[in-house]
Amino acid sequence: MSKLKKVDVCVIGSGAGGGVMAKELGEKGLSVVVLEAGKRFTPVRDYTGALIDHERAGKENRKSLFSVPAMDKITLGNLGISAPTTAYGVGGTTLRYLAYMPRLTPDDFRVRSLDGVGEDWPISYKDIAPYYRKVELEMQVAGQNGDPWHPDVEPYPYPAFEFSYANKIIQRGCDKLGIRLWPVPVARLREPSGGRPACIQCGECVNGCLSRAKGSIDVTYIPKAERTGNVEVRPESVVTRISVDASGRAKGVLYFDGKGAQCIQEADIIVLSAGAIQSPRILLNSKSPLFPDGLANSSGTVGKYFMQHVGISATALFEERIDSFRGFFGGAISHDFAGTKPGRPYVRGWGIELHSGYRGPASMAVSTPGWGTEHKNFMRKWFGHTAGLVAGGEQLPDMANRIELDPEVKDAYGMPVPKLYYKLLENDLLMLKDIEKHIRQILEAAGAIEVLKMRCQPGEGVHNAGTCRMGRDPRTSVVNGFCRSHDVPNLFIADGSCFVTGGNANPALTIMALATRAADYIYEEGKKGDL
Repeated sequence: MSKLKKVDVCVIGSGAGGGVMAKELGEKGLSVVVLEAGKRFTPVRDYTGALIDHERAGKENRKSLFSVPAMDKITLGNLGISAPTTAYGVGGTTLRYLAYMPRLTPDDFRVRSLDGVGEDWPISYKDIAPYYRKVELEMQVAGQNGDPWHPDVEPYPYPAFEFSYANKIIQRGCDKLGIRLWPVPVARLREPSGGRPACIQCGECVNGCLSRAKGSIDVTYIPKAERTGNVEVRPESVVTRISVDASGRAKGVLYFDGKGAQCIQEADIIVLSAGAIQSPRILLNSKSPLFPDGLANSSGTVGKYFMQHVGISATALFEERIDSFRGFFGGAISHDFAGTKPGRPYVRGWGIELHSGYRGPASMAVSTPGWGTEHKNFMRKWFGHTAGLVAGGEQLPDMANRIELDPEVKDAYGMPVPKLYYKLLENDLLMLKDIEKHIRQILEAAGAIEVLKMRCQPGEGVHNAGTCRMGRDPRTSVVNGFCRSHDVPNLFIADGSCFVTGGNANPALTIMALATRAADYIYEEGKKGDL
C-alpha cells in the first residue's frame, strides 16, 4: 500500500459538495487532495451534443461516462434494476444536471414544526440564505426577480432565459387554470465569461455541455480550486474506506488509483462528498473495533431515511408544430402546489417543471407503438409535436427506505455493493394520484390531443438524499448543522445525504450552499484549534 504525503484536508468526491469544498478551502490556504472515482473529461472531445446521431451516441456515452458501473449496480426492492441516476467523473452529477438553481423555502426547514411529520433541520433558512447568495453569484445564475415563492431573493446576476416554445404551449394550460409559472434560475451563462461562451440553448445538458456554458463543477469550482496551487484532484481514485486512529479520529482514506494500486491518503480533516448512496456505503464499510456498526454510525441512522423526489413525467401530442427538439429542454417551474395545503389527503407537496417532451426522433420512435408503415406514418405526422411536464413531490423520510451493504455481492475492489431498499409509502401514493389528476388537467387545458407518456417508476428519481442526515441529537442523526460528524470530530459529510427533508427544489444549490458554509466553519474552527 502506497502511503502518500499527509495534507490538511482530503475530500472524497468532486461534485456539488466536494468540488465546492475544495475550492473554498484551497482559497483559504489549506492543502487539499480530492479523490474522484470517475475520469476527468474534456467536454469538446467527450460529449456528443453536436453529433448528428447524438441521441444514440449520447446514450452510449452516458453508459461509459456517467452511469453507475456494473460493479455498483444495486437491487432496488425486488425489481432488479440499476441504481438511480448518478454520474462518475470530475464534477460529479453536475456533469448531467440541468443546472437548475432554485432555493428551498423557509418552510422546508421546519416540516416537523409545521406539519408534524419528518424532522426539522438543525438550521434555518436564514442560516443558509447568505450562502445561497454567494453560490448564485459564483455560478452567475440567470433568473427573474420577484419569484413569488422566494420574495426575499436579491436580483440575480443575469436576467432569466425566455421560455422555450414548448414551455409556452403548456403555459396556455397553466394560465387557464390559474397556475403561476416562473423562469427557473439556472447556472448557464447569458454572456461569455472566464473563457466560457454563452449558452446557445442546444438542449443537450444531460449529455454533458461540450461548450462549457453550463455551470457544472468541473468548469467552475474545480479550475478555481486548482489555480490556488493548494488543491490536487486525483481522478479514477476509488475510495473503499476511511481509517481511524486509537482516539477515534479519522486518520486516512484508503483507495485504489487508476492503475489498481492501493493507496492511503492521510489528512487532518476528511470531507465525504460521494452522494447519498456512496457516502453511506463508504461509512458502513469503514468498520473498526471503535465503530463496529460503521464509521460515524452510533445513531444507527447511516444509510437510513433515503429519499427521492417522487413524481410523474408526462408527454403529450399537440396539433401545432412545436419543434420540441430545439431549445433548452426545460425552463419553467411552478411551486403553487408545494407545501401542505388544506383539504388534501396527504401532507407536504410537489412542484412542476415544464419540458419539451421527446426531443429527438430516436427517443420518440422507441416510445411509439406499432411497426412498419404504421409506425413510420405516425412519426412523419407527429414528430416535433410534443411538449410535456414533470411533477416531483416531497417524499417523507422513513427508515424503511435505506442503503445497506450487500452481504453477498462485492465489486472489483472487494467492497460490498450498496443494496437499496426503497418503496413508495402511503403519503407518496396519495400525492401521485393528485399529481396525475392535475397533469391531465393542465395538458387538456393546453390543447393536447393525446397523452403519449404518463410514467412513474419508483427509484428513477434523479435527486437522492437523506442517508446521513443532519440533526442536533447524536442519537437520531449523523452530522450537525455544519455537516460535522457527531461521532468523529474531524469528519465532515457535505452532499445530499445530509438533507433532513427533500423539499421540492432541485438540490444542487442547497448542497453547494451547505458545503460553502461548512468550509467557513472548518476554517474558523481550525484557527481556534478545535479540529
